[in-house]
Amino acid sequence: KMFGSLRTSNVLHNARNTKAFHSTRRTEILPLIGVAVVAFVGRYGFKALQRMQQDRIEYEEYLESLPTDGSVPGNPNNVPSQKVLGIDFGTSSLRCAILNDKKASIVEDRDGGRSTPSYVFFEDPSASPLVPVCGRLAKSKLFAGPQEVKSVYSMLANSVNDSDGMLKQMGTAGAGHMIREVAGDAIEKRGIGTIGDCECVLTFSPQFDLNQQEMLVDAAKSAGLIDPLIVCEAVGALIGAEFEGLIGKEMKAKPCVVVDVGHSVTHVSVVENDAIVSSVTVKMGGETLENVLVGLLADKFSKSNDGIDLLSDKLSLQRVHDASFDCIAELTKKSMCDVDIPFITADANGPKHLLESISSGVLESAVNDSIKSNEGVEGDNIEKVFTNMLMKNLEESGKTPFDLGCVLLVGGASRQPMFEKTLKNAVGLLGGEDWREKVLIAVEGDIRAELTAIGASVAIPDE
Repeated sequence: KMFGSLRTSNVLHNARNTKAFHSTRRTEILPLIGVAVVAFVGRYGFKALQRMQQDRIEYEEYLESLPTDGSVPGNPNNVPSQKVLGIDFGTSSLRCAILNDKKASIVEDRDGGRSTPSYVFFEDPSASPLVPVCGRLAKSKLFAGPQEVKSVYSMLANSVNDSDGMLKQMGTAGAGHMIREVAGDAIEKRGIGTIGDCECVLTFSPQFDLNQQEMLVDAAKSAGLIDPLIVCEAVGALIGAEFEGLIGKEMKAKPCVVVDVGHSVTHVSVVENDAIVSSVTVKMGGETLENVLVGLLADKFSKSNDGIDLLSDKLSLQRVHDASFDCIAELTKKSMCDVDIPFITADANGPKHLLESISSGVLESAVNDSIKSNEGVEGDNIEKVFTNMLMKNLEESGKTPFDLGCVLLVGGASRQPMFEKTLKNAVGLLGGEDWREKVLIAVEGDIRAELTAIGASVAIPDE
């Protein structure tokens, strides 16, 4: 009994002690921790708010101290910061670059694109003033729309044969509208003023005469730019390449060849001392590839679908062109591309779909088969065309391959590997493999298409 009573007493004692221990931890320690956390967060939160308030006051004081005339704080001469807009009107697209505080960058349009299709149409060509429809909307109706859609470049280029002056009016109106829409909006969004606050340099094609160059200037003035300057595309590309560090001063000091592969045409120019010495143009470029691929796809579809002609229907033709354009862009990075256009047409048996796989080798072979002699330059494939264009330029300029500082490859369509490969072969035939590796500059990525606009934006010497 004695041991039983003692055991019972110990059990009761332990139970009471355990209960007391748990009661103290749950009801007292946890609330104390909570209070400490709240106090800690509140104290440092209050201090953070005080610091934010002080930073805001200091920032407002800094803004009030800034000059209102656009001058740069800390500049001993108080010279306003230079803002220069570089505008490159290609055969199918517009690219703009802005130089602000000695930094050049491409201006994106309202859709986020680094280039804007330079196509235009007028719903009422007889209206005064002319109201153009430009950009991606105009390009989407290039083959399917009821109105005639043209590129700004083609209207300006063909204005020499314009008897009634309509091409000049439409080209100037379309170019001015595009500059205002693309460059004006982007400049205001960046908060660096308005389009009228910028200096401007436009690039022009080596084909353009003085009247066509003046049309570009008039278009820029109609967009709100004051006293715009002009520079040839090839010269702008070289200036851009030097600015981006792709070529050095020693290279640029020598005669250089600029190969500009655009959408509709390819220009090969010899540039010396920032002036065009000679230039040759052929109708070969991205449009050549697109038209060849459209014909290839339509032929394959016709053979597998009882002779249905996709090219006879405007809507089908537009869709095939759009898909071909995307395919060519994809083939700049891949060797194979699938073209998939569902419900492209229909017959009595139901809807039809186009699905084809296209390789870069097949496309290059088809392009070579389609090339004919053009603009006085002989050649039955891309490589021979490049070779003959280079030889003709050197002959006209009185230069030899070893007089050249560099051969610079630029232009939107030049990103297609077949153009770079064939130009390398052509340059190698003229001066040998070692010489080719020293002089040929074929940069990677989008910068190849943007050098001309960047060069235009930095063409004005910094005062």
